[in-house]
Amino acid sequence: MIEVRVAQPDDADAIAAAHIEGWRVGYRHVFPTEFLDADEFATSRLDRWRGWTWNSRGDSQLFVVLRGGRVVGFGHVGPARVEPVCDESGNGSAAETTGAKGEIYGFYVHPEAWGCGAASALIARCHEYLRDEGFNEAVLWVLRDNPRARVFYEKAGWFATGREMMFEPQNTGPVPEVEYTVHL
Repeated sequence: MIEVRVAQPDDADAIAAAHIEGWRVGYRHVFPTEFLDADEFATSRLDRWRGWTWNSRGDSQLFVVLRGGRVVGFGHVGPARVEPVCDESGNGSAAETTGAKGEIYGFYVHPEAWGCGAASALIARCHEYLRDEGFNEAVLWVLRDNPRARVFYEKAGWFATGREMMFEPQNTGPVPEVEYTVHL
């Protein structure tokens, strides 16, 4: 059974696991193996999620998707950032927002849950939240060389806008991201 709910502090380790494995499997062809397999890579994400400020994220929301009662992914949503400067968690400057659009800042599902409907349930909940917050449109950024994610987003109604920016996590070298949008 697939369920989506608001994340809680005790979800941090499972969120980190989905984040880490999502990167290791999904981005193996993009980032150096030494970077993805390094203990520092995993530790930094685990520390980030354990240190998440659970109750003071303002107007954004962090959702988790569960499969069989176990957290297998997360989606972080809120108002679109004016200048999308993000780290590898999808965390960015939520203080400077457009007010007109919503954004999915980060969206990861553990590879063991790919293809089971978890991502579809999660993105549907993200869309619902953004609509409930009064947004008619939303944006997200995805690695240009991430065909699996791009096909998923397109099936969910998203389309590329033509805008690109460079993304460089932990000095691995810049990689292009493309902006996607959806009408909610």
